[in-house]
Amino acid sequence: MRRPVRAWGAAAVTALLAPLLTAVPAQARETERAAGTCRPAIQVLGTLPGTASSEADRVKRLGPGGTAVGTSRGLPVYWTGTRVHRVPLPAGYTGGVVEAVNSGGLMAGTLRKPGGSAAFSYRAGARSVALLPGGSRATDVNDRGLIVGEGPKGGALTGVEWTGTRVLRRLALPAGYTLTEVTGINEAGRIVGSGEAVAGDESWTAGLLWPARGNAPAVPLKPYWPAGVPYDFWSPEDIDDSGRIVGTHDYSRLDIQSPVHWLPPYENETRPGLLGGRTSGTFEAVSPTTNVSVGTAQDSSFDGPFPPESAPPVQAQIWPGSGPLLALPRLARDGASEAYAVSDDGRVGGWAADAYGTSRPVIWTCALAQAYQP
Repeated sequence: MRRPVRAWGAAAVTALLAPLLTAVPAQARETERAAGTCRPAIQVLGTLPGTASSEADRVKRLGPGGTAVGTSRGLPVYWTGTRVHRVPLPAGYTGGVVEAVNSGGLMAGTLRKPGGSAAFSYRAGARSVALLPGGSRATDVNDRGLIVGEGPKGGALTGVEWTGTRVLRRLALPAGYTLTEVTGINEAGRIVGSGEAVAGDESWTAGLLWPARGNAPAVPLKPYWPAGVPYDFWSPEDIDDSGRIVGTHDYSRLDIQSPVHWLPPYENETRPGLLGGRTSGTFEAVSPTTNVSVGTAQDSSFDGPFPPESAPPVQAQIWPGSGPLLALPRLARDGASEAYAVSDDGRVGGWAADAYGTSRPVIWTCALAQAYQP
């Protein structure tokens, strides 16, 4: 029988990391404190009864008043505090995920059924979800109630923007591009995603940025290499209210992912580096106004360490917008963790493995005050 690993409590984490907190910019810590009473902790959220699914229970986005949304046991859920609530499934649907929630509590996400999926919106307490016409996936919603996602049309994947349950527009692509995914929208209505272009025998990928409103096609984010380098893939994941975009560059030849961000006028990406001695990592989300990004630190199977199984478990990481990437504490000493969401009030959402290896949906409160350099 495996001996349990002791979980780290908030007080132990704070005491252990106190000498390292100077690594976190003071301005970012002040922003957290200004948002309210700041108590660093790893808050473990409730899960639905039943057997864990192949998709880890996880927080995907953070909402107002301590709410969060995501998935539990493969089903779409939201949390109030630590209490989990089911999102009702329409007949025929067997699972899904709530991908996003706005400050008014409007949720958006994806439902699954055998052979297909559907985009939906939902408000807490409603008896049923609203299916979004023409959508197979909804990925984000802003405070104006604009929802973005994807759906099939004419045999191809197209980006869609909805208001209420009405299609507001289908997202036009640059000439020669097909859509890979739509991932985010900010308060101004600017939308990010990614696409692939083919010219003759050459193909390449690029991040895409759509202007707010109108029918203008997306603008490819640089860099992209029409010379046909087949190993590079860019995946913008989120956009903040100032237009800063975060995401991941995947160099598939060496199994290396790098967290990247783009700033207007988007002439090139910049990279904050990797966490400690890790050889790979991602950015999954950026806070709306405080310039804080989160993702996951991991390792390349080609670039070390060797042997690959000696690499430590993946770990949630956070970046205050300057300086080095920082680690977020593990729930258990040898437990894996990932981060998918960050809010202006200093919370970070994701999942973490407990002392028995079970993945638990978690929120790191006052996250930057817990963050440290490995």
